[in-house]
Amino acid sequence: MNITHISISRKSVWDLCTQQYKFKYHLKVPIQGEEPIYFLYGKIVHKVAETYVTEKGKRNLGEIARDVMIGNIPLERVDEGHKPQRLFLPNEYQNKLPEHLRSIQKLTDQIGTDGITEHEFRYDLDPPHNREVTGFIDRLIEKDGKFFIIDYKTSKKGLYRKNRHTITEDLQLRTYAKVVQKEYGVEAKNIKAALYYLEGANLIGASFSQASLDSAESELLEAYKQIQQTPPENAYGNVGDWCRRCDYVKICPFYRMS
Repeated sequence: MNITHISISRKSVWDLCTQQYKFKYHLKVPIQGEEPIYFLYGKIVHKVAETYVTEKGKRNLGEIARDVMIGNIPLERVDEGHKPQRLFLPNEYQNKLPEHLRSIQKLTDQIGTDGITEHEFRYDLDPPHNREVTGFIDRLIEKDGKFFIIDYKTSKKGLYRKNRHTITEDLQLRTYAKVVQKEYGVEAKNIKAALYYLEGANLIGASFSQASLDSAESELLEAYKQIQQTPPENAYGNVGDWCRRCDYVKICPFYRMS
């Protein structure tokens, strides 16, 4: 199947359902209808947090959120001549936004506004074959030779949240830590990473061994090769409760057969 690069989200799709990967990344089937609201909401919250830190807290979070919603601060780059896009959220998401803004405020009050936001990375997992991994680190802070990674999460409380026992296996954070190691030449022991769940202002942190960081690369590279070597006709639909949130459920032959 087609693959130009891998990311944590792409690997997650592949691991969940190879048919969904085929629709989304191989055939590039356009999504019917509007973008799922939870994706849009995540983008809004991340943009608010990014802007607040970038501006060093000179404006309050509520003001920044309003600017994002009315299009004064675009979620993505806007070409010259295009009008700002006003955004709308259903009541459920409007009601949770103030709590999430308070959580961003609480964390920023504790750690300040130093560091880099939305740090983009891209590098070859298997030189010189251009099997690249790409992504963004929400927040990266360096103090006295030690690095701190923070990833914001807008998900609800539930069984699928990471905890202090399971976070050490988190591929996303291990990958981010490996990126920091490669870019800054720092030892694994001097890198710490955390998921920050905005609902409940719950910060779950971890540190990783060198073996754990190296295995993150191996897992991503193995997934890249599997995708590259899998014929499109061998894609298979993994039918389950998650199909209800799939953008391609209406056209999936496997779901219709279930």
